[in-house]
Amino acid sequence: MNLQEFLPPTMRDNGEFLELRTILLMKRIIGGSAIAMIFSAVALAMVTIRSGVDYWYVVAVSLTFYLVPMYLAWGYLRKDAEQRNPDQARNCLARMMMMVISVWSLIGLAILPGLDASTRVIAVSMFLVVVYAHMLPFAIFPKYALGLMALNVLPLSIQLMTLEGPGNLFFGMCGVVLLFMEVGTISWLYRSDMSVITKHFNGPATKEPDMSVEGFRRRKVFALHNSSTPAVILQAIAAFFLVITLRTPEHEAMLWGWLAGYLSLQAMRSAGFISHVGNARALRLRTWRLIFAVGVVANQLAWYTLLHLFHDILNGFNLGIVSGMFMVIAMISTLGLSSDRVLLYLNIALCMVPPVAIMFSGEDLWSVISLGTLASLSMFVVAENVHRSTVFSMKGRVLQKLTEYRSRQMQSLNDELTEARERLTEVNQSLEAQVDERTQELNYQATHDMLTGLGNRYYFANKVSEALESLQQGEGRFAVYLLDLDRFKEINDGLGHLAGDQVLTEIAARIKEHCDGERICARWGGDEFVILETAVGGEATIHQFASRLVESLRQPISLEGGKVSLGASIGVAICPEHGSSAEQLLEHADIAVYRAKSAGRGTVAIYDDQWGHEAAERLQLVQSLQNAIENDEVDVALQPFVSIDDGGLTGFEALARWRDERRGVSVSPAVFIPLAEDTGLMPALGRNILRKACKALIEAKRPDLRIAVNLSVTQLEQEDFVQDVARILAETGLHPERLELELTESLFAGDVMYIRQVLGELRNMGIRISIDDFGTGYSSISYLRDFPLDTLKIDQSFVAGLRQGGESLFSSIVSLAHGLKLSVIVEGVETRSDLEKVLDLGGEEIQGYFFARPISSEDLAAWLKEHESKPFNLRRRYLSVGS
Repeated sequence: MNLQEFLPPTMRDNGEFLELRTILLMKRIIGGSAIAMIFSAVALAMVTIRSGVDYWYVVAVSLTFYLVPMYLAWGYLRKDAEQRNPDQARNCLARMMMMVISVWSLIGLAILPGLDASTRVIAVSMFLVVVYAHMLPFAIFPKYALGLMALNVLPLSIQLMTLEGPGNLFFGMCGVVLLFMEVGTISWLYRSDMSVITKHFNGPATKEPDMSVEGFRRRKVFALHNSSTPAVILQAIAAFFLVITLRTPEHEAMLWGWLAGYLSLQAMRSAGFISHVGNARALRLRTWRLIFAVGVVANQLAWYTLLHLFHDILNGFNLGIVSGMFMVIAMISTLGLSSDRVLLYLNIALCMVPPVAIMFSGEDLWSVISLGTLASLSMFVVAENVHRSTVFSMKGRVLQKLTEYRSRQMQSLNDELTEARERLTEVNQSLEAQVDERTQELNYQATHDMLTGLGNRYYFANKVSEALESLQQGEGRFAVYLLDLDRFKEINDGLGHLAGDQVLTEIAARIKEHCDGERICARWGGDEFVILETAVGGEATIHQFASRLVESLRQPISLEGGKVSLGASIGVAICPEHGSSAEQLLEHADIAVYRAKSAGRGTVAIYDDQWGHEAAERLQLVQSLQNAIENDEVDVALQPFVSIDDGGLTGFEALARWRDERRGVSVSPAVFIPLAEDTGLMPALGRNILRKACKALIEAKRPDLRIAVNLSVTQLEQEDFVQDVARILAETGLHPERLELELTESLFAGDVMYIRQVLGELRNMGIRISIDDFGTGYSSISYLRDFPLDTLKIDQSFVAGLRQGGESLFSSIVSLAHGLKLSVIVEGVETRSDLEKVLDLGGEEIQGYFFARPISSEDLAAWLKEHESKPFNLRRRYLSVGS
């Protein structure tokens, strides 16, 4: 538990200026330790002389203990600022002082019982000086000061209370009460130090002082409570010495008892001061003033009690001391009451009563009256002057604060006006420049892409037009490069548009760096970029530059979710060979990009005039494919699955086949399937293929077989795809468990969450899901684990790899599938050697030309009849196909 919680709010350390306060502590501890050592030596000498302490030399050696904290403080002050550790030094110093105090407390506990009463009082008086020398340096850190005060006072006070003799009980109680009274002293010292430090470093307060009548009254009441602590301390000291003066064996107990009560009263007054300073608005202003007035009257009544209880020992000498003391107390009281005229007059009147009463006890009554009246008038005149001086001083300080505040406000206003004038001057002087800058900015925005910072379509078209004008003047030839990113849509859809923007920005930076200022680059739109090379060499040079650029773009790009890799295909058109206008050149570069993508991603193609005719043919092919889909002219062929266990037939894979009747040729699926995906015909084509495949399996009348149909990711992304599948199954009458849907690994680059949901709905219907061509795309083990899959189809390239020693890789894929609880289909088995190796390495089903080429739906019934009684024989080294 933190000791700070038990301290009054005004004593709680807020941790400000720790370094500065620690330096102040170290400086004070040197002086405090020196004072403590001197008075300890004097007290020791006095006790030795009066009581003859035998072991005084042992005690004298203990005085050297004060050198340790002095040395520590001096060493800290000599260190450089960066070498100082305030917390460590402060805690170490506090522990050393605790050890010193503990040693002296033990010495005091041993010495005090053997002293006579007079010697004990003198020793305690000197000891109080030592106590304050221990405590006051630590007042800048209140909790340390309070702890050291308690360690100083409590042990000896308790011992005094237990000693035999008149008044020792009350004498010891005075020490306990003194501890509580000194809480106010520590609080006052801490506030004073912090006020000085804060004002020095932070300057005057920035808040405007309250100049109202109520505000000034509140300030005067605050001044009463804030400045009364010194008066309380001085009156307590006066009371202590007065008790010592009047002390006699017969009245000693009563005198110490009165002092204990008087100190208790001062402790309560100090508590009131602390409460008001800590929260002045806790009570009404009148209530705080009344509480303070009650304390003033109670203080004077305590002095009257002293006179009443001990009037019989007030002889001539003591009477003079008491009278003088009351005059001193009257003067001391003005220290804290000068801001309030009523309380000041009341206090002086109460202070004057005892000396006047004492003087009236003399014989020369009229002389005493004259002197008393004169003294009283003098005191009141002095008090009035003190009050007025205090009030004027307070008003002067308030006015000074107001002046400083207004001065700062005016200075701030002047600074703002000066700054505004300078800004206005700058604005007027630079207005034309800003207009020009804004014009340039608008021109930049009109000619540049805001995401990548490259030029835009407008900018690039202008540059091409300028190159054409130069060409007409007979200056060489130039090339236009059109760059189309590969797989960008997959990244943009799968990782989000923010990731897509980051990829485009990085790609643009690489293109710009690769162009190296010798070529003009721009963003044409989407994931397409264009480059203009105004001084071009031969085709070999063009290929070399484009290939280096493609290789640069293949390097991984770091995103928040990890690294991604993508490439680019580049098409090139050369002027004047491939066109004499910007439109022609860009159109031919676009055709070249398409040819590059057709040849394989990440390739470069220079336009050929023949490709223009092919582009027209492609357009005709798209139209023919659309007509074929609408007229249901796309057929299916089926290739069997064979079980590795017994060679039995387990199902078929449906493969699309299309013969273009207009041209009289069959079109390869490798041509028309990508064409359908590019042109948006894939959903309609996929529905036709699925319907025909299901119908073919029903017509085969083999309920033990299943049909596998390939799907495109574009089909899965259709909102009504699941309903389409359910409707086709209902139309054809095929049970969902007999349908298997094959997808390539490209589905992992799409909208993963949505695709997982769709596949889950299909699985819930009973449809099997398989991954086709595994190992050729973007597969991830986590995707294989999280997606609802049944089968993994090993691509034929891995079977071909077995011919070059790829057994370990093949086995790893099989083990991975089985570890994920997926069955394995091996496709592309074409020879007996392939079959033997596959049988050795594992899997559940086999597919390939070794067993059968794709069978048309018209020939399926005859093929099944031929193989119905003669399944495939898979015996090792004696492989044959039933005839």
